[in-house]
Amino acid sequence: MRLTELTADLQTLRENLAEELRSINRYEAQAFTLADEEAKAVVQRIADDKKEQLARLLALLQRLDVKQREKLERA
Repeated sequence: MRLTELTADLQTLRENLAEELRSINRYEAQAFTLADEEAKAVVQRIADDKKEQLARLLALLQRLDVKQREKLERA
């Protein structure tokens, strides 16, 4: 993989991570305001699924970006 391809891949992954974080915040806020317990549970489950997707994207980012992995390991 060429450096420009890697840079583009990393940018895409980071954009996807940011979008997943926004989605998690949105779904959790919605779940908090819903009165119907079934609807609340469904929306919370979607937020939980988004967290799993976020974890997979972060693992991929760590594999592809050595500096990012080092920073996360030190945190």
